[in-house]
Amino acid sequence: MVFAKEKISYHQEKSIPLRIIDFGLKTFPQAMILMEQVHTEVCSTPNHNGYLLIGEHPPTVTMGLRPLWEDMKSSVEKLEFLKIDFQKTDRGGSVTVHEPGQMVAYPIIPLSSYRLNVKDYVALLEESVIETCKQFQVNATRDFINPGVWLGLKKIAAIGIRVKEKVSKHGVAFNLTNNLATFDHITPCGLKTRGVISLQGQLEAQGQKIDSPLLLKKQAQQFFCDFLHTKLLKLKFD
Repeated sequence: MVFAKEKISYHQEKSIPLRIIDFGLKTFPQAMILMEQVHTEVCSTPNHNGYLLIGEHPPTVTMGLRPLWEDMKSSVEKLEFLKIDFQKTDRGGSVTVHEPGQMVAYPIIPLSSYRLNVKDYVALLEESVIETCKQFQVNATRDFINPGVWLGLKKIAAIGIRVKEKVSKHGVAFNLTNNLATFDHITPCGLKTRGVISLQGQLEAQGQKIDSPLLLKKQAQQFFCDFLHTKLLKLKFD
């Protein structure tokens, strides 16, 4: 597996179906500039295998294509006062939150190259989160009505994507070690009777002491990338 720090270069090798770029902590607009750059590259390059962008954002609230203002508990002005960024995006879904300790994963891949339709692609993203949780003895599940990954009535990972020119954009927001404070300002996914949880929060609820949240975050991120990488290899080359 190949990791890079923001360097955009094309690799087409049978053992590497996609290039993985860890962009660290970037504002949402900065990450979107990078996403659009690699999306344009993948769209314009025949037989490109794609990219997986991973990283984190400072406290941010994003709204999808549908202007679901009723899912906002705080005004944009209040968010600005609290130094929480607000951004409209071109992904699907309602409002969601990003904050440090949450892993965002943005696969930029030509779906047809991996024999994926949109439904199967969303299921693959959900499976990657579920299997990551399983590595820490946490049993996460799908909700076939509400996309994402859940621990009971609490969401641990949100999924919002867009497919443009048959290439995916946006992706997964996976709560790992974030304190979830920014979620107080929204109704996540418009579901008033449900909440959110992080991997660290669930492990602590199960009685596990987390000595190093940073190590937990890195281990979960690595497994997620490894699992998704392996699944894509099988889809492309089996």
